[in-house]
Amino acid sequence: MLKQSLIVLTALLLFALPATGVFATDPDTVADIRIIVHCAPEKQDLWTSVARSTIPLQTGDPYSLDKISEAVTALKNSLFFEHIHVPDPQKQANGMVLFFELTPFSRISEIKVNHAFPLFEQEVLNVMTIRTGGIYQEDKVAPQAQRVEKLFKERGFYDPKATVTATPDQNQVRIVVDIQKGPFYRIRKIVFKGNQNLSSARLKLSLKTWRTSLLPFQGNRFTQKEMDEDIKELTRIFRQKGYAEVLVTARQAVVDGTHEVDVVFTITEGPLYRISFTGNETLSQRKLNKELLLKKDGNKNNFALRRSLRNIKKLYAQHGFPDARIKEEKGPDSPDTGWRQVDIRVNEGPRYRVSELTLPGATTLPLKQIKKNILTSGKGGIFDAGVLEEDLAAITALYLKEGFTRVKADKKVTVSDGEDKAQKAVIIDITIKEGPRTTVEDIELSGMSALAPDDALAILSLKQGQWYDASLIEADTAALQQAVAQQGFPHVEVTCDTIFSKDLTRVKLDFHIDQGPKVCVGRIFYAGHTRLRESELAEEMEIGPGDPFSLLNIVDSRRNIQGMNAVDTVRIRSVGLKTREPEADLVVEVTEKKPYFVELAGGYDTERHLYTEGRIGDKNFTGRNLNIEAGLELSQVGYQADIALTEPRFLSSRLISHSRAFTQEQEEFNKDYGISTYGLSQDFSKDFFDKKLKLTFGIGYEFRDQYLRVDRALTDDEEDDYGVRHIGQFSTGATFRTTDSYVHPKKGMFVSSTLDIFKGIDDTLDDFFKIRLDARYYYPAADSLTLAFRGGYGYMQSYGGNTHISDDQLFYLGGTSTIRGFDENMLRFDEDGNAIGGRAAAIFSVEARYEFFKDFEAALFFDTGAVRRIQEGVDESFRSSIGVGIRRQTPVGPLSFLYAWKLDPEPGEDPGCFHFSLGYTF
Repeated sequence: MLKQSLIVLTALLLFALPATGVFATDPDTVADIRIIVHCAPEKQDLWTSVARSTIPLQTGDPYSLDKISEAVTALKNSLFFEHIHVPDPQKQANGMVLFFELTPFSRISEIKVNHAFPLFEQEVLNVMTIRTGGIYQEDKVAPQAQRVEKLFKERGFYDPKATVTATPDQNQVRIVVDIQKGPFYRIRKIVFKGNQNLSSARLKLSLKTWRTSLLPFQGNRFTQKEMDEDIKELTRIFRQKGYAEVLVTARQAVVDGTHEVDVVFTITEGPLYRISFTGNETLSQRKLNKELLLKKDGNKNNFALRRSLRNIKKLYAQHGFPDARIKEEKGPDSPDTGWRQVDIRVNEGPRYRVSELTLPGATTLPLKQIKKNILTSGKGGIFDAGVLEEDLAAITALYLKEGFTRVKADKKVTVSDGEDKAQKAVIIDITIKEGPRTTVEDIELSGMSALAPDDALAILSLKQGQWYDASLIEADTAALQQAVAQQGFPHVEVTCDTIFSKDLTRVKLDFHIDQGPKVCVGRIFYAGHTRLRESELAEEMEIGPGDPFSLLNIVDSRRNIQGMNAVDTVRIRSVGLKTREPEADLVVEVTEKKPYFVELAGGYDTERHLYTEGRIGDKNFTGRNLNIEAGLELSQVGYQADIALTEPRFLSSRLISHSRAFTQEQEEFNKDYGISTYGLSQDFSKDFFDKKLKLTFGIGYEFRDQYLRVDRALTDDEEDDYGVRHIGQFSTGATFRTTDSYVHPKKGMFVSSTLDIFKGIDDTLDDFFKIRLDARYYYPAADSLTLAFRGGYGYMQSYGGNTHISDDQLFYLGGTSTIRGFDENMLRFDEDGNAIGGRAAAIFSVEARYEFFKDFEAALFFDTGAVRRIQEGVDESFRSSIGVGIRRQTPVGPLSFLYAWKLDPEPGEDPGCFHFSLGYTF
């Protein structure tokens, strides 16, 4: 029987191990581990080292099947190797020689999406679980088609088909996603049923379902998601109007023989709630209305009304009326007229006021310090039992912080009749039993060699001789652990024992540090990059081979790489850390953004009139994380073109270099001259304080040709202005931004200042400097109301022997981006109707932006400004305008339709001006 069992056991082992090719041998030690990697020759060292760091076996370890199984599991879990084969080991005199044959996963070199329009390619990539640069797993490909099809169904295409194919190329795989969107249901009409008190036209304006798409041939595409959102929006609208029990449902009806649907919204309005309050003498009805939840939550089964009554009672307690009784008295409902009367009866009761507040037992800490930490006021203050409980906790916390480890705070509340029946007098006695006060007598550090004792003690918040604060122990333990870990001890554990004296007046802190083994960074491997050079990734690492292993430095490295223009996502994995190896290798896996981009735009605004513009570029030029782009703009005022190269790490520093070559020809409105220029510029910038502050400086050269557009004689002063000039420029500036959005700011500030120094190369005409200041502030006055303020100032001053500045360099105001209500550049103009500029300009604007409807905003604004220090004539006072407008929010910014009236029109001037633009004026 025993012999049969051994035969069966042997057979089972042989059956279980063919996947790895390991056969049972006599127990022995591991003499050698040989790794064979099937990959491109240039990647052999990479994957061999990764495998050695991953396998939890070393030469000299005991040989066992369990150990080999653990090694195979570790290799699989690493997600680095697609095929793992362990052939038979070789038995030698000094032990077993193990072989691991490994094939790394292929990497996805590109994901190409075909026929995604009207969706963006990025939308398709976002729903997929595979990424460029990621590992290729065959079983992960098929589900991607289902995810893409689901996306298009959500966008209204009811029978989409997606095909995902993979084309291997050595160790890389190219993924192609072909999409056949199929037909979609177009909305023929919207139907409302059951709405008696709100018109269908009013409701239709609130719906996403009704709005026509701006994309060609995509108008009124039906989607279930938008219909569901519209149900919520209609419910919200009716609740805000007082129909707390409203029920909204919707269905789509396919029109026979077509790809059209009718969307039918069925509305059961329910009664109109009329809520009145009686007995509320202290708190206004407006304040009480804020505690009602019916408009927000509805009133199914009367739940919201009951919760509202509890909220009102709590509000009264906070205002000193703990005995207040809030009761709903059923009013005379009228089914015929469809309304429900809710009468809320308030019996406020007497108001409790604090007549006396004492703190017996508080002998050590100043009473002023204690009272500063509590909310209950002294004589005449409102009594709130809930606040009093919080005050007891605050007093206890204060004493604990000051070293009183056994403090207790108890209250005694005595209520008596006040001077009149409407009030109660409350005497509050907060008795404090301070107990002994504890001082930190000594701090000991044991088990630590990574830090000098003085350096370690400097890290701690608790110091010898200070009052003991138990709340700081946890923070000090974490700080000490982090400091030791930074020195290359990632497995460190820190605990703290507190040893009190018998009388509790002294405490000894004993920090026990178990450093664990020191770990250094071994090799750093990079994977997933297809075009980005490895050297560019290495430059962003804050940690290198041989450095102490530091998680903080690894986190900083990840942040740096994630911020690279060419990188989409990054993950850094450590190999060998879990097994407490003395060296931990790092594997940096990145996915790259699509490098090439094309942008086209066109439209109309009042500054340029008709315009079209386009840009093309490469976000990862030559694989060095450089951004190169070229742009061209054509409009009714001229053209401009440029080519620019941005280097985010100039000479391996944190300076951002921006090199640009440009040419333009501009004939601005209301000026009788034009300007043709071309030139070069080189700017450097650096970000500070999490990119809130940016400092810039740069140099430039410009070839400028100013020419007349009309046939007139030039004055003596003007003759030098016209013709070709060569100008050098030095500029510096600072920008500080805390706004919550670049496109649609609602709060925060933006401040910018620049100094430009110009130098004429051929003459002194352009010897001057220019200072510009711009400040903007956004204040959210209410949920739907934003107040925006802007102030700006510009100043020019010639230097050397120059006394005249050319007209094309002066400040001009008037127009969409400066003072609205005036034509472009026409805040000041001469008798011939030409714009006048000056050496100084000031501007101030305030604008109220009210979001009255989803994605729509009304604007009311006031602009004022002045052009000063004109070269001929007399300075005039500020000119102002007021205006109104409407904006439609879009993904690229608001479309603005504005009209402004001059407050002081001069003879012959139009009373106002219409403005249209994309984006905010400020």
